[in-house]
Amino acid sequence: MKETILLTDGYKLNHHNMYPEGIEMVYSNWTPRSNKFFPEAKDGAVVFGIQYLINEYLIKQFNEGFFNRPWDEVSKEYKFRTDNFTGDTGIEHIKALHKLGYLPIEIKALPEGSVCPIRVPMLTIKNTLPEFAWLTNYLETLLSNVLWMPCTSATGARIAKKQLVEHAKKTGFPKDVELGFCCHDFSMRGMSSIEASIVSGMAHMTSFCGSETIPAIRALEEYYNADSSKELVAATIPASEHSIECSNAVFDGDTVDEMPYFKRLINDVYPNGFVSIVSDGFDFWKVVEEYLPALKEDIMKRDGRVVIRPDSGNPADIICGLRTNPQYRTRIHEGKYFCDYNPFNTESKFVEVSEGQYYGAYYMLGKIFGWNTTDKGYLYPSTKVGLIYGDAITLERQKQIYDRLESANLAGVNLVLARGSFEYQFKSRDSLGFAQKCTAVVINGKLKNIFKKPKTDDGTKNSLKGLIAVYKDEIGKYYAKDEVSFEEEKQGELKTVFKDGKLLVDWSLQEIRDKINESLS
Repeated sequence: MKETILLTDGYKLNHHNMYPEGIEMVYSNWTPRSNKFFPEAKDGAVVFGIQYLINEYLIKQFNEGFFNRPWDEVSKEYKFRTDNFTGDTGIEHIKALHKLGYLPIEIKALPEGSVCPIRVPMLTIKNTLPEFAWLTNYLETLLSNVLWMPCTSATGARIAKKQLVEHAKKTGFPKDVELGFCCHDFSMRGMSSIEASIVSGMAHMTSFCGSETIPAIRALEEYYNADSSKELVAATIPASEHSIECSNAVFDGDTVDEMPYFKRLINDVYPNGFVSIVSDGFDFWKVVEEYLPALKEDIMKRDGRVVIRPDSGNPADIICGLRTNPQYRTRIHEGKYFCDYNPFNTESKFVEVSEGQYYGAYYMLGKIFGWNTTDKGYLYPSTKVGLIYGDAITLERQKQIYDRLESANLAGVNLVLARGSFEYQFKSRDSLGFAQKCTAVVINGKLKNIFKKPKTDDGTKNSLKGLIAVYKDEIGKYYAKDEVSFEEEKQGELKTVFKDGKLLVDWSLQEIRDKINESLS
């Protein structure tokens, strides 16, 4: 955007006139204040996206859209927009900033990839020159807009990774299983914008390397020192979609034959390697119970893995089977499978279901293609086959799936759960209660500790007071100490990452991944 200086809320345009006379410093913090709307995030929020904010906006866009442009051009745009929006706001403060040539701001932050507990500041921000005290919270809108999503998406990805790690440890995954591929990013098509796809896609890759979001890979290379030629940033496998499934099927009236579709992909197009085949375009249970047994010889002789993808229905029931659903009663009688779909209705009757519905797709893969056993005695299907599910997978459902697999003595070794836009887009700044709030000012050389404590709120909006230092306790968990001195504010875990137009700490993707993995142990 050319008008970078106007990346703010309209009401902030007049705030430089409203601060007390003699204001020299405005000191604020960015804090996840609540996980009320994201209860799974009880550990806190993952620190991520600060380096993107700094490089893309505070440096690149401010230079290109403000500092490096002629003042006459910038001032004309600024005056036109403000005069026709909120009236004359004054322009001398903007002119002084333009003349200075950089943002006189200091940002201190926790390391990216670390977990910031709820109500502990993730970063602090203040002005470095007294005449620009107005600038600290002028940048609040931009900071909040850019940061809440990468932090929130990285937090969700970490929780998914934590659930996966717990399941893998409990069931005894083989050591050569790459957990980074067990949760996949399917979200791009449902995100609100390309930038949302990029920042959330980068956040997913802080915990996983399975992704379909190509632009996020380039962004990690640009903003987080990733090198796709030397490290596994992200990857996927050849995979079909429903247009492929339906166009390869043979139709005879209402009768559909999908065997040519499967045979062509497995034997002709991808005779080796991994291939994912969407399989629910018509009758998924027919695919599981009839097609796959008929294709067993073709699949077993391949050098690679055929991954079956159901894409509709209740994910836990499709993957794990009705027999593992505690809401239903199921039984086998005379070689047939039955389920009570309404167990709370005393008049309901058992209805016959298919073998696949009863046992679930994951179990059926093992029954058809053979079993492996982990060192903890859990079963998983032959690695010649796998299962991926990418529709309506939430953190709650992921946990249910792992729990139900465990109840059936199964380990999800070759199961991939994909996270879509419902998980990554249907979040907001309120999911973790993020807010930037001022807690200290300097007026005429004197520090004044300030705070907010609304009586009409439940306590969520209460702020800390004064200058802040963040420390680690004996188990390595961050905690905040407020009302500290200027000298103590320099101590602790918050380190300067940006000052006077320069990035001072340059995190790599690998360092961030390492920190997240450390937090899971």
